[in-house]
Amino acid sequence: MTASIFRAFTFSIILILGLIVVTALLPSGYQAQTAQRVAKQDLQRVQKYLNAEHWQALLTPHPDLQLSFLTQAQQVGGYGELVHPWGLAEVTVLNLEQQRVTIQLRFNTEHIAHIELLLQPQADALMIQLSARGENHTPFVGGLYARFAAYYIEQQLKMMMNQLISQLKLHTQGQV
Repeated sequence: MTASIFRAFTFSIILILGLIVVTALLPSGYQAQTAQRVAKQDLQRVQKYLNAEHWQALLTPHPDLQLSFLTQAQQVGGYGELVHPWGLAEVTVLNLEQQRVTIQLRFNTEHIAHIELLLQPQADALMIQLSARGENHTPFVGGLYARFAAYYIEQQLKMMMNQLISQLKLHTQGQV
């Protein structure tokens, strides 16, 4: 009886250590993106989202996400906060160009993500791309968190894109 308890205990310890090692070996980085083509004449309406302060309108389907800027969001270095059910994230505007804005989200020192809105005018349409890349440096489980973050952020990007497209459709129909 004692030998089988010892074997079960040893097996449990080896299984736990194996899971820790496998988890520690998972990559801590991730990427996600979504893109949508819209009418070329929507360029001017979409350009307002190059000012990250307007991103709160894209988060409205998610009422527990609150984005507010403490300094100028339409300038590089603009700083704000994203209140999330899991905590508070620092938001900084890293790059601002004529057709692109990149912001950084930082949760503590363990998780950093760069989210980019890119507008690509084409011959007959406008391609809108939302993308994210990030890293999670939580000890031992950072790789697992990164896998979850990739899925979660991809869903958030799709929600933001759907909200943007809905706003464009409402404007076209004269309801906004």
